[in-house]
Amino acid sequence: MKKFLIAILVALPSLAFSQTAQHLKASEQFVEVSGLKSSFDDMVGMILNTQTGAVPEQYREKFIGVMKKFMGKYFSYEVLKPSFAKMYADEFTEEELNELTKFYSSATGKKFAGKMAGLTQKGMELGRKLVEEHKPELERMIKEAFKQ
Repeated sequence: MKKFLIAILVALPSLAFSQTAQHLKASEQFVEVSGLKSSFDDMVGMILNTQTGAVPEQYREKFIGVMKKFMGKYFSYEVLKPSFAKMYADEFTEEELNELTKFYSSATGKKFAGKMAGLTQKGMELGRKLVEEHKPELERMIKEAFKQ
């Protein structure tokens, strides 16, 4: 009897936190309506543009071809979609995912999803500008901190 109780206590946490097929399905639905595909595709495009800029011009076309082939194989939305669904299912309950899906299916949710990448970029630019404006103070603080 004691061994049986210990086995139940050991198994209980994994049972409590395991995701049902329905929970994962709710997460997949959320991923579909959330605008994640568009945001992901935009991010991949930015990465590719950044990397391409560092390649000498005579090699860029081949480089882009190689990168697109590689990204399509390992780093595309379709390839990563199950992992995204699992990631969101780990963070949100099935009920929360259903509520998020409902929001992102609404006109306001669609508008939010469509503007999220641009707003994130604007926020990053705002942060960069603020650091740049106060760069001398930051440099002074860093120098002072590392004197010791």
